[in-house]
Amino acid sequence: MELDASAPYAFDVRPDTADFRDQLFAPTLVEVLPEIRPARYRRYEIPILDQGEEGACTGFALATVAHYLLHRRRGDKAPPFPEEDYVSPHMFYELAKRYDEWEGDDYEGSSARGAMKAWHKHGVCCQEKWPSPGEADSYDRRLTAERALDALERPLGAYYRVNHRDLIALHSAITEVGVLYATGHVHTGWQEPGADGAIAFTDRTRMLGGHAFVIVGYDASGLWIQNSWGVDWGDDGLGHLSYDDWLRNGFDVWVARLGAPVAYHDPTTTAISFSAKAQKSEVYAFQSLRPHIISVGNEGRLRAHGTFGTDLDDVRDIVGNDLARTVEPWATKRVMLYAHGGLVPEKAAVQRVADYRETLLHRQIYPLAFIWKTDYWSTLRNVLEDALRRRRAEGFLDDARDFMLDRLDDALEPLARTLTGKQSWDEMKENALKSTRASGGGAAHTLDALAPILEADGAELHLVAHSAGSIFMAPIVEAMAARGQPIASCTLWAPACTLALFRECYQPAIESGAIERFTLFTLTDDAENDDHCARVYNKSLLYLVSNAFEDRYRIPLLRPRGEPLLGLASSLDQALKDDAGLRALFERKAVDWVQAPNGSPKGAPLASRANRHGDFDDDEHTLQATLSRILGQQSTTTEFSFHRSSSGLRDRREALNRTVAPRPR
Repeated sequence: MELDASAPYAFDVRPDTADFRDQLFAPTLVEVLPEIRPARYRRYEIPILDQGEEGACTGFALATVAHYLLHRRRGDKAPPFPEEDYVSPHMFYELAKRYDEWEGDDYEGSSARGAMKAWHKHGVCCQEKWPSPGEADSYDRRLTAERALDALERPLGAYYRVNHRDLIALHSAITEVGVLYATGHVHTGWQEPGADGAIAFTDRTRMLGGHAFVIVGYDASGLWIQNSWGVDWGDDGLGHLSYDDWLRNGFDVWVARLGAPVAYHDPTTTAISFSAKAQKSEVYAFQSLRPHIISVGNEGRLRAHGTFGTDLDDVRDIVGNDLARTVEPWATKRVMLYAHGGLVPEKAAVQRVADYRETLLHRQIYPLAFIWKTDYWSTLRNVLEDALRRRRAEGFLDDARDFMLDRLDDALEPLARTLTGKQSWDEMKENALKSTRASGGGAAHTLDALAPILEADGAELHLVAHSAGSIFMAPIVEAMAARGQPIASCTLWAPACTLALFRECYQPAIESGAIERFTLFTLTDDAENDDHCARVYNKSLLYLVSNAFEDRYRIPLLRPRGEPLLGLASSLDQALKDDAGLRALFERKAVDWVQAPNGSPKGAPLASRANRHGDFDDDEHTLQATLSRILGQQSTTTEFSFHRSSSGLRDRREALNRTVAPRPR
């Protein structure tokens, strides 16, 4: 059946793509009635919405679900749902685009899953806070602080996908909850339903496109639905869809319950609630963390997709309102820009922001983190495991082959380089550099927004980066030096940038005084060699990058060293011997090289207990040393507390599994 483009409404709902992570609704032994007629639903007087010609039916249908659930929470004898309590369909619709499978938000239509995720992640604000485009002088698509705060009053609780072809599951879900959120193909029969709501469907019916609606009841012949085309449609806004029609044209069905509003009084609770152990909706943590996160995606551009998606208006709002308002009363207005490492998935990176946030704010340091969606760890792990499979026979590595382990890394390096390792690393570096250097880059927009704040008396800029974050931060240093903006301190933890990039961007800024204090944290070479990557490659990530992923790679016997990296102690030691200018740089009083692990006392500016490449961002000795340098103090007693991210818990589970797994005979 071909689509009829002449229909007056916009039909642009998209089916959910396959995602096996969806939680499926399982019917219970609740008593299922033979039918649930419209009269039972109508007694609650749920408003019939009218989307007009807007292609926002996903938002309007989900708003109807919210109205029903909110009204039922008030009790069966509650008065009709008041207009001032209407929720915003456009918050659902606009934020659904963050969680759809399609990039950007400059398209019409969305999916049911995207809208459900939006509600789960953010809650929903009232219609007054986020009106329709036609109800305001200028339409603002942003999730402002006011909207986000109001949305906390209406969080989503549990929600499940219902198998849309399983009528038993559909009937059970309607009986349990009362309404279902549904999408499907609609046709010309929807344009002229009978006065009794019946929607005619034949094989000759012309299809119109995708649409979202609400299932509110059923009988022996079909489903009762509430549409969002006003009270003049069908039977006072309701229609009847035959099972034949539904089973042929239905897309997706979701069932949900409201969550309970939660208020945090201890600011550190934000970090706990976002951690993997909490296993709850992120809606409660979002409002606290949003002002501290800039999301950067492909090509270094701002990334509007996802929970903490950021567009240009968001950057200006975060910097010009949230940040400016927070630092305004501080005598020294310290802004700390942070770039996480390349092995870090987004969830873990946000967890670190949650962990640092309250401690830093308490010391009058405003953290602003670039979450640049690297998660190179997943790629690296797969590359290494694939490379290992190609270099071993079937079965376990027994004791007789132990002598070969010393040569395993030599074999893995060229394979990992060929199996997309170098390509993926190059793409990540390119995204990092483009964020500042390319027109429209996310970091460039952020620096522009920060300029008036950093020009104020008492303002200080501090930079902190871990691993590949040093690549992301390099052009920021270059840009700030070109603007004449001093950098009060720059701290790099195990930087994965090449010495060539350091000489290009960091060294001139240190020599000119644009960077007033520079601190380099690295592992000792012994610690680098005791580290591992996915327990496959038997040295640290930096050795793998140097030996396999950079342009100059290691060739055993012929070229024993790969590309020199700033964060590799062996590379820097050799460079200091060969380069008098670099040696003079590191002899300056304002430059420190801290090698870890070391025995300096906790709180001292040289202390670090990091034993592995990934330890620096949650090693309390390192964090306190970095804090003391930002504050210009000789020591600090400020405590940091950390909560495990999902990736950290996964690593812990795998370590336990290896410990308790039976040994092969």
